[in-house]
Amino acid sequence: MLPILTSTESHAYDDYLITKCGMPSLVLMENAARGALSAIEDWLEELEGKAVLIFCGKGNNGGDGLALARLLNEKEIEVFVFIAGTVKELSPDAAQQLKMLKAFLPKEQIIYYPLGDTHFLAHIQVGLIVDAVLGTGAEGPLKGRSKEAVMDMVSLQEHFKAKVLALDVPTGLNSDTGAVETFEKEIPVVVNADRTVAMGSLKQGFYLQGAPDLVGEISVGLLGGANTTEATNTWLIEKSDFKDFPPPRKMASSKFDYGHVLSISGSYGMTGAAIMSATAAIRSGCGLVSVATPESQRSIVASSMDEIMTFGLPEDENGLPLAESFKKLSHLLEKATVVHCGSGLLPTDEVNKLVLQLLEKIKKPIVLDGGALAGLAKNKGTLKERKEVTILTPHIGEFAQMLEMKWQNVEKNKIDLARKYALENKVILILKGAPTIIATPKGNIYVNSTGNPGMATAGAGDVLAGMISGIIAQGNDLHQSILYSVYLHGLAGDLAAEDLTEECMTATDIIEYLPEASQKISDINS
Repeated sequence: MLPILTSTESHAYDDYLITKCGMPSLVLMENAARGALSAIEDWLEELEGKAVLIFCGKGNNGGDGLALARLLNEKEIEVFVFIAGTVKELSPDAAQQLKMLKAFLPKEQIIYYPLGDTHFLAHIQVGLIVDAVLGTGAEGPLKGRSKEAVMDMVSLQEHFKAKVLALDVPTGLNSDTGAVETFEKEIPVVVNADRTVAMGSLKQGFYLQGAPDLVGEISVGLLGGANTTEATNTWLIEKSDFKDFPPPRKMASSKFDYGHVLSISGSYGMTGAAIMSATAAIRSGCGLVSVATPESQRSIVASSMDEIMTFGLPEDENGLPLAESFKKLSHLLEKATVVHCGSGLLPTDEVNKLVLQLLEKIKKPIVLDGGALAGLAKNKGTLKERKEVTILTPHIGEFAQMLEMKWQNVEKNKIDLARKYALENKVILILKGAPTIIATPKGNIYVNSTGNPGMATAGAGDVLAGMISGIIAQGNDLHQSILYSVYLHGLAGDLAAEDLTEECMTATDIIEYLPEASQKISDINS
């Protein structure tokens, strides 16, 4: 797993390398530049005969850009450096990098703000623009030369159709919140990068608000030693995290060895949710799946997939289960390994009462989704008192309802809010979105690295809830099972989008691509 740091944690890590490990700050700057150079190796062929424009700020992020300029010059790449400030304003390390650069780069290729005559740009081909203006920790609206530099980069990117590489973080993007804080006539002033090289570690803001559309492809440039640190409890999930998971099955086994999921789901007009979640559960490897659904809808669910067992529930006039269903389910609840509830349900008082009974009386893992989540805002005490694992899978709107907040305010701070909710209520919270975030009762956050916008489609959440239920039912390590479920779900969606396009894929396509996604993960063990 790769650590994801806040700006405070990032600076603490830099200080650790300098003070505890004895690495001079100039060495860190050189390492950062080499990390950036490595990140653009794929582009070097395209850069043949083209120029690189590097925009540098006054601080150490600008120093990284100046060091990169020297390294590119060594490779005989034509480089033009634009410095958003005067020599006297540079940080000591940036000033030292500029001094070294001047020994190799012609002075006419080092330009200072305010810019004078830049007509020479009309006579060169630009292949790459590098943003080294501001790095981690910059906050508040852009001002002065920094703002000018960003606006110039945006204009040049459009004019030359050039790729943009951001060093550490795109300038104008808050590295903690993912917010764009500067606007010019209501237009955001921010660098839109094709690739971002995060120095030392990933940044929390990359995964919040509109940042995923601004950072582009992300890589990490090592500053020194490993890119891990004990200073964080936020991590990015990678395929390599599933080496030897799930474990191989024993030859002498039966369906009863891989768990029984009871899914209380579906209602009039929404049987599709029950069908998708149940199909995803059994496709994910559990031994048995029973769907308890309103009696009037049972035949629809039963005819959808031969492997699914069904049970009819007493219902109201709208085809939704009544709270008295709990008593009718006693024999199935006794047999079940995992209970899933909520897909294709509406949050009526009767449904809320049914969910409350499950939480209070069932001493087994419970996965709550959709209509089962709405009543939790008034029943937090029940969550805290449960001794068994409770897994909640809301999207941002449902999570906002659980918090009794506006979803826009939740979106701005979803990592911290998810962490706090999971800690306080002793649950595993899986906040679906771009990206999906997992918060644990221990205060850890795991950010998923798979998934795409095509998964913003009806039923994708029902598929995930079914997969989680089916995978944890198999009895393997719970923590790994949760991470694996989310990663596998996103990977199947990526494979579906690759073949079918993001626009044309559906939630059932995610299920269809589960075998291929599972095989891709298994390949790391071969």
